[in-house]
Amino acid sequence: MIAAAVGYVLPGGSQAMPVRILFNNKGGKVIFSHLTHHRDYQIECARCHHDRPQVQVSDKTGALACGSCHPQDFDKNFASSHADSFPDESYCIRCHHVEYGQLIFNHKEHAEEYADDCRACHHDASIEPEPRKCSDCHKGKELKGVPSMREAGHKKCASCHEDMFAKHLSSCKECHQSVDMTQYKGDYSDCGACHDAHARDLVLPRMNAFHDQCMSCHESLGAGPYGPDACNQCHITR
Repeated sequence: MIAAAVGYVLPGGSQAMPVRILFNNKGGKVIFSHLTHHRDYQIECARCHHDRPQVQVSDKTGALACGSCHPQDFDKNFASSHADSFPDESYCIRCHHVEYGQLIFNHKEHAEEYADDCRACHHDASIEPEPRKCSDCHKGKELKGVPSMREAGHKKCASCHEDMFAKHLSSCKECHQSVDMTQYKGDYSDCGACHDAHARDLVLPRMNAFHDQCMSCHESLGAGPYGPDACNQCHITR
């Protein structure tokens, strides 16, 4: 067992080609012979590492580890640390593909042409005696029952612009200027800010990614373990 442990490399960042990879799993640990698949079976890197199709693996550089994008769990630890798996920030925009910056809003135009009076958008006198800037009370997040600026603004704007909000994501650019993501340095929005789907529906967890990729390849070749009765060919249950 000690000899077998030599060469195990846990999934992490960009690295030299591992000989074997050990995956911890509730259904039993999996030992994956990485070098055998690449060298002996002549499987190109891009066949599995689909994020970097042009990568040339050598002793000094390696393809991205699968765990860089496919985590075991979409938890706080993954959210805070997975960026360290990538060689540089240019990879961020492959998932965090858009952020919106400055609001496109002509206050004078709305006040003079569209609104009957200021109360059409601002609160009445029971909340604020005189109309104030929305940001005076509405901040970046909900505080003491006061909705965030985003929530309050969207709710108020949607009360007049139902047609724009019905288009969902496609309408954001009508009110917000998109940011040049190649130069972006801020915090990235959660997936749920634009997508109805959860993160695990947008990016497969590691177990699903391996099951789908490995088993579909084995099945197409008619070789290697695949199917519901072949679990013990990959998983060590003792």
